[in-house]
Amino acid sequence: MSATHAKTAELMSLRPVPGIGPNRIYRAGALSNFGPRAIEQFQGLDVGTLIDLREPQEIQPQSIPVLAGLRYRAISLYSGLLPVDRTLGEVQRILLDGRGARLVAALRAIANATGGSIVVQCRNGGERTGLVLALLAEALGLDRAQILADFAPESFQSSDTQWQRDRATMDSTLDWLTESYGSVAGYLLSKGFTGAELLRLQSLANHSAPRELRSLVAS
Repeated sequence: MSATHAKTAELMSLRPVPGIGPNRIYRAGALSNFGPRAIEQFQGLDVGTLIDLREPQEIQPQSIPVLAGLRYRAISLYSGLLPVDRTLGEVQRILLDGRGARLVAALRAIANATGGSIVVQCRNGGERTGLVLALLAEALGLDRAQILADFAPESFQSSDTQWQRDRATMDSTLDWLTESYGSVAGYLLSKGFTGAELLRLQSLANHSAPRELRSLVAS
């Protein structure tokens, strides 16, 4: 594991989303889990929009960063109890089948964000954040292998095979969406996304590699 990966894993997976241009969109776990040094580093990312996918009971208001000009959007996805007794695939289907309007709201917040970087977070930066950003990347036409690798990085997993299982689950979910709606874009449009919003979202596509997060590995 590289020094960059080791440090970002410690920071609840705070890292840039690949394929969408340098310093534009980051994923993260709950910032309340970060220490003072990590918060200071977060403040150096020029974040303009923070999209929080957690449930109200998971959020401590005092833990929300106070930054000049920061636009904070709370968009809870589960709408109730956390599905702790469900498999990853079941959670994804619950959200896609029953929470489409909320998934669209999260992607709409990304499409409409202006100024600064965008951070999407949930409790651990995994299931909820991972699904939203996988939908985003698929709608942008990014490479599927790259999408799956970002969803379940091998170096961040607790077991040797967990990353393979998680990637296979996401791959199956994206295939199901394509078979059911023609494409992820078709799914979003069926759930209330507009053509203009889709164009704004697709304008984020930039296949240049994001810079290394040097600010996050500073001693």
